[in-house]
Amino acid sequence: MFRVRRDDPQLGDLIAELGGHVVAGAQLLSEVLDTEPLSRAEAGARLREVDHAAEAAALAVLRVLSATFVTPFDRADVYHVAWSMRACLSRMDAAADEITLFRLNPLPSGISELVLLVVRAADVTVQALPRLSRATDLADSWIELTRIGKQAGQSHRRLLVEITAPPVSADPATMVRLVAAAESLRRVVEAFEDLAGALQTVAVKEG
Repeated sequence: MFRVRRDDPQLGDLIAELGGHVVAGAQLLSEVLDTEPLSRAEAGARLREVDHAAEAAALAVLRVLSATFVTPFDRADVYHVAWSMRACLSRMDAAADEITLFRLNPLPSGISELVLLVVRAADVTVQALPRLSRATDLADSWIELTRIGKQAGQSHRRLLVEITAPPVSADPATMVRLVAAAESLRRVVEAFEDLAGALQTVAVKEG
């Protein structure tokens, strides 16, 4: 039985392309926060284009894997990594869409903290991808992504306390929108936690 090589040029290029989309998406999500409410739609639209490109790249990975003789576990592991990255983009797009539609301004500092953690997770991800061909080198990456996930959980809890207390709680509509935005950003980080699990599986099984 032939096994797919994670350093195969075609597959490697597609995985690297996905990683580039993840970083671009995180940067655009940060841009959504840094712009005025009326200007957020442009950055959100560009993020949506990146999300569509990531979906196309993830589907291309699936096509390559489907055409390659691999063991079922190997195929599942490689695709889990690819589709986890695609999920990160999808959730970034959803978070940016909510922040844009809700026209939240000013944004609590906790929102910015969560987005900074998303940017950091994207950077860790793209640095991890060249190590897929050296599974024993992946430990630092999935451990760091897990750590970022825990830090995001703490930031999320502090943010919920902030936005459900006066004076924000005096405006129920704004409070509900901020809670929804906070939950969306938390789901982005959860997607990176799933990616951490995928990298850990590769490291344990292939290392």
